[in-house]
Amino acid sequence: MKKIIAFILCFVIAAALPFVAVPCVLAATGAQYSETYYAALAKQYDRLCAVNEPKVVVVGGSSVAFGLDSELFGKLYGKPSVAFGLYGSFGVKVMIDLSKANLRSGDTVVIAPEISPESLSLYFGAESMLKATEERFDLLSHTAFDNIGDIMGASWGFALTKLQNLRSGEEFDISGVYSNSSVNSYGEIGRDLFPRNGNVLATGYLSDRVRFDVGDVSDEFIDYVNDYVGYCRARGVRVYYSFAPVNGRAADSKTLRADTEEYYGYLSRKLDCEVISDPYAYVLDYRYFYDTNFHLNDSGAALRTAMLVRDLKRAEGDTSAVNFELPAPPDPVYVQREIDTTLPYTDSGLFEYTETEGGYLAISGIKDEARLLKNIVLPVVHDNKYVVSVLSGAFKDCTELEEVTVPVGIGQIDNAVFDGCSSLARIRVLEKSQDNIAVSDGLMIGVPKTCRIVIVNATVSDFGTGYFWSRYAEYLVKGD
Repeated sequence: MKKIIAFILCFVIAAALPFVAVPCVLAATGAQYSETYYAALAKQYDRLCAVNEPKVVVVGGSSVAFGLDSELFGKLYGKPSVAFGLYGSFGVKVMIDLSKANLRSGDTVVIAPEISPESLSLYFGAESMLKATEERFDLLSHTAFDNIGDIMGASWGFALTKLQNLRSGEEFDISGVYSNSSVNSYGEIGRDLFPRNGNVLATGYLSDRVRFDVGDVSDEFIDYVNDYVGYCRARGVRVYYSFAPVNGRAADSKTLRADTEEYYGYLSRKLDCEVISDPYAYVLDYRYFYDTNFHLNDSGAALRTAMLVRDLKRAEGDTSAVNFELPAPPDPVYVQREIDTTLPYTDSGLFEYTETEGGYLAISGIKDEARLLKNIVLPVVHDNKYVVSVLSGAFKDCTELEEVTVPVGIGQIDNAVFDGCSSLARIRVLEKSQDNIAVSDGLMIGVPKTCRIVIVNATVSDFGTGYFWSRYAEYLVKGD
């Protein structure tokens, strides 16, 4: 009997240990993410709770923070707006759940998620939410019951990560647009805090193609939105559905009109709220975007704000004009980084190129005589022109390639660049900040799972918390 009691006691202690240890670790490691972009979620939440007059809450992902100008919205519409979308890694479901914290009769909600399978699902980013709520546990009180297990499951790994950060002494990058300091009290990227004067992408867009495919809209998402619509209506809150802005270069122009018409029709039939916008109209000139296919620059944010006001007024039967001079698309502002002339660059003549904006070059392929190379240092100059990006499939099926060095000067790497590189073990990144090098969602397509992204001149924490690189956290290591 004593052995049985001892066994039960040990089992209870073991089961309870994480619930005791994790909070202790989280408390002992202090605040590590308070200056990162994740922490800006509290600004959006606080504004939601502070505005008690009739308001318009725009729910979505990061295209909201980058694509809404609340000061302009108030002038054009006569009511305050609340930007309620910060980061796709949270999931739109989280933003829907959190919005319930302060919805009142007379309010209006506009749901406008990005056109991506993840945004149009019930995806829940537990680890991202833990980073965002590190000092604001009150936000977690609005977590839906079905996601509590996700939070608990991610807590142990999050605690270990914080311990490792503390032990290594690494500091997070707190500069650039993806930082808490770039987000104003409206919960938007502030024009005065971090001006976005034009498109900074070397090719004007990322190779993550935007598809208006009804198959990417999950049935569970539709049901969740419809339940939310019912919740809001019962409280005197109107709900509309609109669309995130889309970089025109990332969409298929040949089928775009037909695709958007089918997409609009499908959502209009399935949703219990009115779809007030034309998705085709929200496919905008690439010059209105900043650094992704959904993030607008300052001119683009003003344009999108005016478009949304127009759609809202039309839905409410207000035919008066929106008195606003639409901004012209600004010129791209890609800035070439200072390069290191001492690196042993691979002969630039061994690669194939495509010319990009401003006379820059993008690596589009590799010549046959170079396919047996085991080590490549990407060139940054060819024929007196800067090489600034690497296009999809550039090194496809280079089966002998073991190591690639990405020097300062390469500002963009597209999808599936190394697809089929079965021997690739290391991708060395020499950039000093993740803000300066954009990567697509499919960087590691066709790459061995044992391949590692070696951060040489920055910290793993910097890249691991960055907007573009955080999705590759499991691959990141510090090295030389």
